[in-house]
Formats: sequence, structure tokens, C-alpha cells
Amino acid sequence: MAMSAFQLSSITLLFLSLTGCGGGGADNVSSPTNSTENTVPQCTVNSIDIPRGSGAVAVSDSLQCSDADGDTLSYEPSTIQSDGVASGSYTQTITISDGQGGQTQVALPYQITNQAPSCLQSSQPDVSLSQSSLIVSSYLSCNDKNGDSLTFTPSAIDTSGQAAGEYTQQISYSDGELSATLDFKYTLSESGQTALTRCEVIRQSVAVSPESDVVVTCDGNYAYITSDTYPSHDLMNGIRATNEQIPVPAVAYAAPIKLESQPAASPTTVDAALGVAINGVPIYDYSAAGELDLFNYDPSVDTVALGQLDNCGGHAGRGDDYHYHAAPTCMMDAMESLSDDTIIGWGYDGYPLYGFNNPDGSTISQGDLELCNGIADDTFGYRYHLSTAPPYVFQCLVGEVYTGDLPRVAPLSGGVDRADLKPPAGDVQNLTHTVDADGKRTMRYDYQGENYYVTYSPSKDKANCYEFEMKAISNNGAIQTGTYCR
Repeated sequence: MAMSAFQLSSITLLFLSLTGCGGGGADNVSSPTNSTENTVPQCTVNSIDIPRGSGAVAVSDSLQCSDADGDTLSYEPSTIQSDGVASGSYTQTITISDGQGGQTQVALPYQITNQAPSCLQSSQPDVSLSQSSLIVSSYLSCNDKNGDSLTFTPSAIDTSGQAAGEYTQQISYSDGELSATLDFKYTLSESGQTALTRCEVIRQSVAVSPESDVVVTCDGNYAYITSDTYPSHDLMNGIRATNEQIPVPAVAYAAPIKLESQPAASPTTVDAALGVAINGVPIYDYSAAGELDLFNYDPSVDTVALGQLDNCGGHAGRGDDYHYHAAPTCMMDAMESLSDDTIIGWGYDGYPLYGFNNPDGSTISQGDLELCNGIADDTFGYRYHLSTAPPYVFQCLVGEVYTGDLPRVAPLSGGVDRADLKPPAGDVQNLTHTVDADGKRTMRYDYQGENYYVTYSPSKDKANCYEFEMKAISNNGAIQTGTYCR
């Protein structure tokens, strides 16, 4: 519809009256979209410095906005994510809306800053000459204010062939951008006097994981195994009964392992992970249907029997989070050194998880394992085991555990709720999961002669967000798109 000269002139004057919106020393200009019956919001922009690891920072903290009509303002995006973002200067376009059709767009400049990590040697190990290597991180106390994962060079000291005596080795540690060094001191002797703390034992167990980005930190009560729960091994292939969820990396999933284990009065079963593998992937019981009847095996909820697990013992849950329900076979295959005395994971009660045999290599006979798939242990007091028969891994915890501390990966936010997908009745065929070089993930499958898929790519301008497209059985084959975020 053609506008009159009066209408065009009015809009032009209104636009010119708004072009001075800016501030904070930056050359920022609001670009308003408005209706003639509503006053658009006015904003002044201030550049901000955000330490990496600060989480999601509200953009409203750096904007001074007002609305002449008194409307409540909303911001899109409403936050800037600092976790996992490289240091540097960025600009984010922010849309400010008054809910009445009035909008203003501003360019928000911000700086992601980094602070150097610091490490001190917390104890000087005195180890036996028979020990062939020394895991450096087990004896260091490190702090990184940005929450970055640290790498150590060398991560382990080869002590094979060294004579008894005191040694000093220079260690470099880095957060990926900033590095520093320290002199690491250790002693080799005939007997070795250092008894590892539980924190150090957990660190050493994680150090042999195929995943280099898994970090262990300890406080007075817990060792936290922190990861993105997304392993480097193959995912999702081999599944027959899909729930249409797809693995998406988590953000700083911290699995709390008790440092002092105590037997509980009764075993604990929860509708959540019971522990974590040394590669940072959570481990559930054999069921995907909630708490178990511990005394009666139920094949109708057995994820292995139902074909819900991939070739590696895991799948994605309602939070599009990857986790195991059975032996993490692909993780174990990828380990450079795996033996019967290798710790595979940890229960949240602080007891370790071993493989299919006893740590001394002897066979576990039928009936040896107790209710929670474990057995008494001379070193730790108790230990869990993997098994080829149900329940496959721990189905409960024998030690004291505070269930309120147990972590969960929250469902993705944004668009249609992906936590409420309805799986198909019956098996799917030809399910494949692929990861492209640019980070795009795709899961395809056939059902009753029709092809379905869910695919996503990392967002180019929003941290920990992903652009989804899906054609699912849950939505009767309709094509849906949306942005989902952790």
C-alpha cells in the first residue's frame, strides 16, 4: 500500500530524532523499529569486560535503557556466555523490545578476558623404584579463576630406570592461552613412603582416560570429575529403539565423588546417574524408567535388552545428554593401558568401579557380586564391577550419599520442548550418527518405510547454543527448526 507524503515525512523525522542514541564512549547507534502509536525504547551502551568462566552475563547490566511509555523491556539475546569462549574483543547485536511492537537494536561491544592459572606442588611424592611413572597432577594444587581446564607438560614423569634419590623436573601448565612453569620435586626409594590420598587416587584413575579435557578438583568432601559428558569415541550407532534424543555437549558437568566412603544403612536407587566413568560420562543403572525394584530384575525396562544402547553401552537421555547404562566398552578399547586392576569409574558414594574380573585377574564367579553388583574390597572397603549379565553395572549405591548433591544435565532450552519427545512403538532401522568436520551432528533412521532425522550445528554467535532441524516420529514427520541452548 502506498504511503502519503505526510506519513513518509513523519517517519523520517522520527528516525532522525533517534539516531543520536549511543554512549559509553562507543560509536553505537540504536536502530529502531516502531509503530506511530508507540514510543520505541532508548538505550545507551557501555562496553564491558567479562572474565572467561563467569557464566552467562546479563546484557541489561551493560545497557541503560528507558521507555517513555513505561513498558517492560526484554532483551534478545538476554545474556552473553563467557564459558569456553576465547579471549578477545566481540560485538553482539542486541534487540530491545517493549512488547508493544517497539524495538531498538544496539551493537554491544564486550571483551572476554583471561587470567593466568597458578599451580603449587601440594606434596612431594616418595615413590617406590618399582613404580614406572608419576602422574604430575596428583601432587599439584591448581587454581584457574576463569574455570579453564589445565594441561600439564609432561603430564606424567617416566621414572623407569632411574636410581634412588631426589629429582627435580620442570613442569609446564597451560589453560590453552596462558602458560607457566614450576619445579616439581620427587623422591625415589626402595620402599616408597607416599600414601596417595583419595583425591590423588581419583586423579590418577582419570589420568589414564582417553579424554584429555576431563579435570579433577577436590575440596574437603568431594572430588569433582568435570567434563562435557561428550566422549570422543563413536556415539549412537547400533541403536534399534531410539528415543529421538541426540547427544549434545554439556557445560562443566561436575560429578561429585565422596572422598570418605561410609556404608549406608540401606542401598540407594535414584532416577539419575549413580556414578561416572573416568572419561567424565555419567553412568546410570540398567533402566531408563526411573528407580528400580532392586530385588526383581525387570526386562521390560532393560536398556540393553530393548536395544536402546549404542555399540559403546550408552545413549542420549531426555536432556540430550550422553551417558552409559552398561559397560563403557568403547572407552575401554581406547585406553592405552587397560588391565584388571584399572579403575573404570566411580560411584558417587566414593567406591570404585572395576571391569569384568577381580583386580588381581581372577574370575568373578556367578553369585559373587552382591545386590548393587559389587563386593567387599581390602583397599577401598567396597568395589563395584561390570558384568555381562544384568544389571551390567552398579544398579544401586551401598555407601552413604546425599541425593541432593547428585548432578543432572538439564534439558536444552528454546523452542519446542525436546525433553518430551515420544519414542516410536517398535524398533527403527538403519540408525546412523555422524559428526562433520565443522561440528554438525546428524542422526538418521527409518521407521515404517519413512526416513527421519535430527541434526544440529553449533551457533555462530551464541555460546553453548545449537541450530536444530528435525523430522521426527514424535511430531508426525513435520520439519521443525529452532535454536536450543545449554
